[in-house]
Amino acid sequence: MRIEEQFTVAAPAEAVWDFLTDPERVAAALPGAEINEQIDENTYSGGMAVKVGPLAAAYTGTVAFELDEAERSAVVHAKGQGKAGMGNADMRMTSRVAELDSGETEVTVVADLTVTGILAQLGRGMMQHVSRKMFKEFTEVVEKELT
Repeated sequence: MRIEEQFTVAAPAEAVWDFLTDPERVAAALPGAEINEQIDENTYSGGMAVKVGPLAAAYTGTVAFELDEAERSAVVHAKGQGKAGMGNADMRMTSRVAELDSGETEVTVVADLTVTGILAQLGRGMMQHVSRKMFKEFTEVVEKELT
């Protein structure tokens, strides 16, 4: 499943980039996410809990960051194993931060998400709805912290 989102923050691009490249700040802003420990310079272990319709799923796994400071572009690869036979999740997300003439910052996110197990059976529409809701909550926290 492909997810494409975009939002604007009333904050300088440098501040937005600093926020989005700090795994612990991102996890704190993303509903259900947590960072447990740093494995190496760019990889962290953690978890993600998500509720899709009547089902709640929890995943543990890793998230790795590849940053391009000059372009303010980041590739995040997250892999998780579901608890209690919930299946697996794999996400590759690219985000870009661009300063606008107004002094605001535009963030563009494109993610490819693969989910197996019971959540995959709920269908793409339900998963997209939940993804949009989580993304909206995340952007609200980012805006609150940076403006």
